[in-house]
Order: sequence, then structure tokens, then C-alpha cells
Amino acid sequence: MYGGATKRYQQVNMQTASRGQILIALYETAIRNARQGAAAIRAKNVVQKGRDLQRASAIVSELASTLDREVAPELCDSLEQLYFYMQRRISQANALLDADAADEVARLLETLKDAWVQAVAQVEGAPRPQAQPSGIAVAS
Repeated sequence: MYGGATKRYQQVNMQTASRGQILIALYETAIRNARQGAAAIRAKNVVQKGRDLQRASAIVSELASTLDREVAPELCDSLEQLYFYMQRRISQANALLDADAADEVARLLETLKDAWVQAVAQVEGAPRPQAQPSGIAVAS
């Protein structure tokens, strides 16, 4: 009953969110999917594992593809290498049923997200959010 309304609400929030809020929401969704993938591996649910890890991988790919080398080439090079490493670990988690690899990706993403939360707060002049930005939701 509320599925359509919820989806429209999420779309409006994403359309009105700042680039920084969207970036943070992407990180949070990737973290959640990596953790869920690890949990699915431990529960021996290979179908769910595949879905969760594919979603995490898609977000990491998107993060890598949106790096702006003109603004900060050295930072982009470092982030790109880290994203490629995460992609390898997600692939290992998926192929080898390695929950620890998925957990590692979640921890790396969490560290990056925390840094972006601070940077976005400084740029946008807003207090640092404690959790997911208000009303921002990315479908998992």
C-alpha cells in the first residue's frame, strides 16, 4: 500500500539532496549491502549473498566512475586504487564465500564515509550528521 508513496518520497529526497548528502547515502547503502552480504555468506544464503554483494559492487563502481581528477588528481588516484581493491575483495567474497572479505569492504567504506561526513559538514556548513542524512534513502 505504501510502497509507491515511499518510493516517490525517496526520489524527491534524492532530487533535493546536496551532492554531499547523496555521496554519504551511497556510502551508507554500500556499507549496509556489504554487511548484509557477509551475513548471508555466514547464513549460507548464496542467492541473497549474490544480490547484496552485487549492489555493494555497483555502488563502489559508481563511486570510482565519478571521481573528478581535475579537482584533486592525487586524491582521485588513491581513491581509485582503494575502490579497485574493494572490488577485488567483493569478488573474492562472492566467489569464495569469504564473509571476512565483505566485512573488510564494509569497514573500508565506513572509514571513507566518516571522512566524507566531516568534509561535507565543513563545505555545507552544517553540523555533522550522526546517522543517515535526514530523509535520504537509497534503495538497497
